[in-house]
Amino acid sequence: MEQATPHEPFRLLHSGGVYTLEAKLAESWKPLYTFDLQPQHLADYEVTSWYLANHPQSHFVTGLIAARPAPERRHALHNNRYAIHHREGGTERHVLTSVEALKATLAETFRIQLPDTPDLDVALTEIVRKADLMRT
Repeated sequence: MEQATPHEPFRLLHSGGVYTLEAKLAESWKPLYTFDLQPQHLADYEVTSWYLANHPQSHFVTGLIAARPAPERRHALHNNRYAIHHREGGTERHVLTSVEALKATLAETFRIQLPDTPDLDVALTEIVRKADLMRT
């Protein structure tokens, strides 16, 4: 059964003991994740959380990720790629090519209070530099 939300509709499907959460994007259903009802233990979450937050190859450690819902749209930032997903379909995509553009987007769009530290500029410069290397 379809469930209306302030953004896109969702539905939960059940098949063979597995549940799949889907979102309706641009008139087609897209799976977001699957799960089952097997009991989970706190230790499983703790290990996974530690890994994602600390492992040197985790994309949460090596990159920049931000998301924020807003009326009629969702904002998403992955490194220097910024997307605005509109509720009625369509996505605006932007490549942020400077530290200043990243800081402005983080502060204004994502409403993140940024620290006034040179470490931030160094980290954001590295994100822009890696993105430039990937485009060449």
